[in-house]
Amino acid sequence: MNAFFAAMFAEMGARRRRLRASLGDRGQALVEFLVLGGLALGSLGLLLRPWMAGVSPWGFAIPVVFVIGFFLIDARRQAQLGQAEDAAKVNGGYDWVALLWSFGCALAGAAAFVIAFTSEPPSTAPEEDWAPPPSAVDIEMDR
Repeated sequence: MNAFFAAMFAEMGARRRRLRASLGDRGQALVEFLVLGGLALGSLGLLLRPWMAGVSPWGFAIPVVFVIGFFLIDARRQAQLGQAEDAAKVNGGYDWVALLWSFGCALAGAAAFVIAFTSEPPSTAPEEDWAPPPSAVDIEMDR
């Protein structure tokens, strides 16, 4: 299990270096900001108002789903890496999968926040039992 995590963290560092080489320093920083911002907004942003967490409950699951998906992507990459001859081609192919997964989770987090932020807060006034006014119905009990 230690070899899995060591290989995963080494690949994460290499993936960041490849992203920085292709997009530049600012592009790589922008991509990471968008991903982490979407994840944070979708989970921690739901604590902005007390009723927002109840409206969008999947927002708190987004970081957990993101990490589980990242583990599955890397497990598949490591399995394919053991069978392939060209490690650079396999690692480069999984760069897009990891990037799309990251953006998908970030968009889901941002959508959870937007849905919760734009929804109506629940009414806090207690509902009273409605009764018709006394003049609405004639009751004759004198007979």
